[in-house]
Amino acid sequence: MRYSENQLENQSQKAFAMQSATVSRSPAELRQAALDHIFIGMNNHAMLGEEGGPLIVERGDGIYIWDVDGNRYIDGISGMYFRNTGHGREEIAKAIYEQISDLSANVYASVTPAAVELASEIANLTPGDLARTFFCQGGSEANESALKLAQAYQMRMGEKGRYKVISRRGSYHGATYGTMWLGEHPGFPRTDYQPKPSSAVHVPAPHFYRCEFNSDSPEQCGELAALAIEKAIISEGPHSVSAVIGEPVTQPMGGVVPPENYWPMVREICDRYGVVLIFDEVITGFGRLGEWFGAEVVNTQPDIISFAKGITSGYFPLGGCIADRRISDAFAGGPEKTWSHMYTYSAHPGGVAAGLKNLEIMKRENLVQNARERGVQLADRLAEMMERHEIIGDARGMGLVQGLELVADRESRQSFPPEVGIGARFTDALKRRGVWIRVGAYILPLSPPLSITAHEIDELCDAVEDAIVEVSAGLGV
Repeated sequence: MRYSENQLENQSQKAFAMQSATVSRSPAELRQAALDHIFIGMNNHAMLGEEGGPLIVERGDGIYIWDVDGNRYIDGISGMYFRNTGHGREEIAKAIYEQISDLSANVYASVTPAAVELASEIANLTPGDLARTFFCQGGSEANESALKLAQAYQMRMGEKGRYKVISRRGSYHGATYGTMWLGEHPGFPRTDYQPKPSSAVHVPAPHFYRCEFNSDSPEQCGELAALAIEKAIISEGPHSVSAVIGEPVTQPMGGVVPPENYWPMVREICDRYGVVLIFDEVITGFGRLGEWFGAEVVNTQPDIISFAKGITSGYFPLGGCIADRRISDAFAGGPEKTWSHMYTYSAHPGGVAAGLKNLEIMKRENLVQNARERGVQLADRLAEMMERHEIIGDARGMGLVQGLELVADRESRQSFPPEVGIGARFTDALKRRGVWIRVGAYILPLSPPLSITAHEIDELCDAVEDAIVEVSAGLGV
């Protein structure tokens, strides 16, 4: 299509006007434009409008972010559980720039040196015999890829009927149509997307505070939850189950740490029935629990680990899954052996460059050890808060995946009814104290960057406790 000179001039003027409008817009105008033109995940424009518009973040440094009004906040959930090295890392930005200046995208059926180096580094950091990585763009795709890899492996082994996946209630594994049906997150209803696929099988989680078995101890809860997986395998038919997927420590419910007997039992059950064990380490991987991977924390070796978020600290979209040699070697041979799976932006040059530099920083600054030490400090502070405030039913988690469960009555463990708006109350109280955590349902999550200092942990916890005092007083708790 060819444009006349007048049309070209009009197009140029329109582009300039749009650019000028963006630059000159006031904070209020930006918020209104956001309400008018953006779907903001898991929120709607009417609800955000009642709050005065969405938070519009302009810059970040360390654990802090600044909005367009100049207000500073502690980033209490690391963006969305991914800002492991913190905000403002120019080293990572430069690594991305230098890489995409040389090569900005992959060529079909090729890899870059940075992708090879990062895959080798991941194989070195992950436990056991995990060896071969498939790269994608994020956590949902990472888990989708892991599920497809597990089922394709079963096919290579002659198990053509294995298509079902067992996951636990209270977990979250992604937002694609396949992964959204795994687990059951209280804040993410799936009523718009029925019917539930027949491949999705759900079992109870080893969550002692809310144990579905009314267990007498965490160990009993862990044993019964593991046996529930075996029961589901038998009930569904052993030769119909492809994989079991779970987070080593479950994030959606505020960092539910399973009892020590749970994952080793699940490992034995999977081996007994030929089921692939997938650990979703999209959040727990790359140091957030105080070890490089959650598999080390729970002393269990999975067959596949999916990852994302912390591998680049969110500086570039990157995720993936890594399989052990037994699984990955099943796809060696002629064309009929090939794993039929790919994405256009797999192992994007910018993403793998970001990952390499991010891991270099994490090692150089001992951020995994810092997460472990700051996690102990955080757990101690949350336990102290629980002793002082009846609104806290449970304080749980480890490393820098922790949380508080908010209750209307501690003795009965009764939650607040939805009309109380407990999440909105805490979100607002924290925001006014310079902490950004969007609190949903009845869990107050705490997952700051791994670079946080001891002083900053105290600053965060002081603000959280002040918010607890305010909200408790307002509710008469």
